[in-house]
Amino acid sequence: DAYLYALIIPVLPFALVEKVQLHEDEVQRWIGILLAAYGAGLLVGSPIAGWLADRGESRQGPYLWGLIALAASTLAFSLGQSKWLLFVGRLVQGASSAIVHTVGLAILADTVGQAGVGPAMGFIGMSIALGVLVGPVVGGVLYHSYGYLAVFISGYALVALDFLLRILMLPRPKKANVQADATYGTFSNDQDNAQAPPDEYPHRTNRPSRPSPTPSTNPLSSPNPKEASPTPRHPMLTLLTIPRMLAAILANFMQSLILTGLETTLPLRIKLLFHYNSKQVALIFLILTIPSFLAPVAGLLSDKVGAKTVVSLGFVALAPLLLLLRLINHHSDAQIALLSALLLLIGVALNMLATPAFTETMYVVDDAEAARPGVFGPKGAYAQAFALMTIAYAAGSLAGPFVGGLMAERVGWNNLTLASGVLCGLCSLPCLYAVGGKRSSVRLAGGA
Repeated sequence: DAYLYALIIPVLPFALVEKVQLHEDEVQRWIGILLAAYGAGLLVGSPIAGWLADRGESRQGPYLWGLIALAASTLAFSLGQSKWLLFVGRLVQGASSAIVHTVGLAILADTVGQAGVGPAMGFIGMSIALGVLVGPVVGGVLYHSYGYLAVFISGYALVALDFLLRILMLPRPKKANVQADATYGTFSNDQDNAQAPPDEYPHRTNRPSRPSPTPSTNPLSSPNPKEASPTPRHPMLTLLTIPRMLAAILANFMQSLILTGLETTLPLRIKLLFHYNSKQVALIFLILTIPSFLAPVAGLLSDKVGAKTVVSLGFVALAPLLLLLRLINHHSDAQIALLSALLLLIGVALNMLATPAFTETMYVVDDAEAARPGVFGPKGAYAQAFALMTIAYAAGSLAGPFVGGLMAERVGWNNLTLASGVLCGLCSLPCLYAVGGKRSSVRLAGGA
């Protein structure tokens, strides 16, 4: 999914002129529109995917719909000779990403529990980074060497592989008496797990068991039956009242806003400033995504010292780094070296926001459930919590291209970098206040 998202980025400045026949003056605006369409699809699809994944009998259905949407978007892009067909393709691709991200992260949370969530989220980030890293390089090289249609050959091959892997992920039907808290199936060889009692699931042993919402285990429960069974609030609304969740949402929104803003403005600026072709633009842009391979380290660091420290330092680091991008204003070897160094450090800082924020999301759900058992209903709220994070990313993906493209066109590159740096500096304050600190060690279920 990330690969297909990034495949087209270095190609857009060239394809919009040569294939869609846009005038050069319209290219920046339509790059922003197409990247924002992806965010719009994410925004609309995320809450629907989260609700269905938490309320359905299995997570397999939403996953398969995600595959269908992914195939449709790839087809629209490969056939696209119209700016509006490309727009529809990007919109559908965003909806596909909403399903894949939300349901996939919920399956991860079901499987690993708190004890391993930091590095696990990091590995998810690293796999996404691999797609984002390879996509622009392959797209730029194939377009430069073989033309537009050749760009999507690898996309179709990846969709076929994705189809095969998702077939392997199909879980066997659940038994009617399996508890609602039992994990969703992953690969089809989980049959033995499905037949075991809930406390014997091998992949659940590292997650603390939830106490039953009875007066003896819930200190917040009331002997009054009317008070013990209040009208349940929608899980997403409950999550939005928790400051830690709001801080995690802010971090994910800003990571998306900055990244998509750079994706919108940087390729065209590199093309005009350095007179680069699509392959050279792709190779420069690749530097921004290289630090994503350190995402597991960011997750481990978040577990060791706390998400508060990592996220706040990430915002503090982004402020001067984005301001220094204004120094890139002419073509020279020194300028290329400076841009490469700044992009590398910006990539590191962005990863200090994303991985700890998703880790914090899982902790918010678990801690809320521990304080008020049953607050999210019998099936929990992992998918809906990650849906909120995906919505935040979608909002950033929607705002970043529009705001970045508009500011680059109206107020110029220098003012754009100034506003971005100041905004990141200000965002460190609420995260320093609300994001959770270092956590005590999680005991494995079984007394370890």
